[in-house]
Amino acid sequence: MSRFPRSAFLPALFTVLAVVLAACAHAPEGRPSTPSVTVVDRDTEWRGDVPVEGIVHVRKNATLTIAPGTRVIFASKSFAAGEEHEGFTGPGFKIEGRVVAAGTADSPILFAPAGGKAFPGGWDKLLFTFSTGSRFEWCTFEGARYAFHTHFSEMSVSHCTFRDNEEGMRMGNSRVTIEDSVFTRNEIRGLNFRDCRNEIRRNLVYENGDGIFLHSKDAASIIRENAIYANRHFNLRMGDLHAEDVDAGGNWWGTAREGAAREKIYDGANLPGTGHARLAPVLPRPPVAGSEIRGVMVSGQSPVEGAEVRAMASLAEGFFSEEIAGSAVTDSDGLFSLPVPPGRWFVAGRRGEGAGSRFSFPGRNPVTVAFGERVAIAMPAVTVTVSGSPRSSASTRPGVLVRATSGALPVAGVTVQAFRPDAPDFRGPGEASALTGEAGTALLALRPGKYLLAARKRPGGAALGVVEEGGLFGVWPGSPVDLQPGTAVAVEIPMFEKKGFIGREEPAPNPGGVAGEPVLLHGTASLNGSAADRHIVYFYRPPETIGRPVARSSVISGEGSFSVSLPEEGAYATFLRKSIPGVPGGVGEERFGPVPVRVQAGRIVPAALRFGTTPQ
Repeated sequence: MSRFPRSAFLPALFTVLAVVLAACAHAPEGRPSTPSVTVVDRDTEWRGDVPVEGIVHVRKNATLTIAPGTRVIFASKSFAAGEEHEGFTGPGFKIEGRVVAAGTADSPILFAPAGGKAFPGGWDKLLFTFSTGSRFEWCTFEGARYAFHTHFSEMSVSHCTFRDNEEGMRMGNSRVTIEDSVFTRNEIRGLNFRDCRNEIRRNLVYENGDGIFLHSKDAASIIRENAIYANRHFNLRMGDLHAEDVDAGGNWWGTAREGAAREKIYDGANLPGTGHARLAPVLPRPPVAGSEIRGVMVSGQSPVEGAEVRAMASLAEGFFSEEIAGSAVTDSDGLFSLPVPPGRWFVAGRRGEGAGSRFSFPGRNPVTVAFGERVAIAMPAVTVTVSGSPRSSASTRPGVLVRATSGALPVAGVTVQAFRPDAPDFRGPGEASALTGEAGTALLALRPGKYLLAARKRPGGAALGVVEEGGLFGVWPGSPVDLQPGTAVAVEIPMFEKKGFIGREEPAPNPGGVAGEPVLLHGTASLNGSAADRHIVYFYRPPETIGRPVARSSVISGEGSFSVSLPEEGAYATFLRKSIPGVPGGVGEERFGPVPVRVQAGRIVPAALRFGTTPQ
């Protein structure tokens, strides 16, 4: 393949194009303008940072190759309504030839708006018309109106991320293969297509307006082995004109039950005359993950081997229902690795059942993990001293009698609480609360129904709030309890003491020192020459320097020291932000940096991070 000489192309490109660096985070600034058009009519290669101010027109028979690590940055500007270039309201591509953007896992390609903050509609789209042979691998598309808009085109997409757009992909009369990709936080829809024969496999489609929208005549498309869940409106929506039935079997919908999955499907059951979506077989577990929860399960200071650890979206059916997002078994060191889709999961572990079994439900629940993130947690286990079945008896004082114990001994001054299974965040007073007496017991006066039961003893004696190190926490392993009318139920809640890394709210260090596990590292940070106490260091993997970081440090001490758990060696960009006391995860708006660092041989280099006073 012949290429237009880069030395000749780039000066011409940068003469025509200009980056608008100070873009507004909510809407393009300035008056609408007439778009400039840059024509690519021969084989051309882009690499580095490429600004796009108008329309890039890739002509028929021309190939635009975009090298790994390239960042295509679209200026923040709008085009006058009467002068829109074939439907473009802002900068974008019109592709009649083909684009080959093959990034790698280590050097992805980015398509994003200028200004460093993605917002839906920050740029327009990649418009494909009668285009064949385009290929996108390891690319991220963010902040577009429609990241992809295709007509009568064929292409392949793999290992790509579409996020924070109005729509991720809008396709008509096209044949697109989409594999191993992510569609998330797209304001209206993740994928939207009409009269297509697409093949969609092993993708994560979550937290969009609608996950997948089928406009019409899409029955020939293949939708298999995807995790399509947690979208705001519908996971799958069929358009009013979609008269044919659609086979959508072989996917995971956030649940293993077809009836529950159908609650977020819009088809002929909602609007007569529309086709129906066939969901069977509904996969019992996610076929793809994209994130990971790692940790260690210990009883006292001893590892618990052979325990099953589960991640669940809901505790409505108890701590070990079949509605799971992932499971793992602890090894001889008590360590486990739990692949899960991005989301918010309750994590519980157990070895054996009934009296004498080991059970773990840490205070850090639920665990939130983003795409590509690896979260480390500690799983303290308690010994269950009684059967998992509650003792029930007729009573004129219906309720739940809770006995709180630590090491099988009763504990006084414990706040015991009951929570509805459909809202089990274990925060606030719950449906009822009471304080245990000298015998370690308290009665919760409750109406008939199902309840999750928790017990806390805070060192300071507060009734509400986070249990600090040195406090006690526990839940009833047999939850939820089913309280029948006119009965009293007695249960025992074994509690563990929060201490050491088990007491941390931040991710736990790598207790086993196993290669590839997150490792706890130490450093110091200063701001304008003084210790950056009460700040937090955020670690990003370049070129990403916005959004969710790879890791964040502990709150920096008065001497300027901090610790951080990092998953792997390599280059990082660090930023400094002010910690807001009393607000979980709270930080100030200003951030300072970036300060580049490397992690190598188990050390942060340099170990002393020096930040200036100019916010970035």
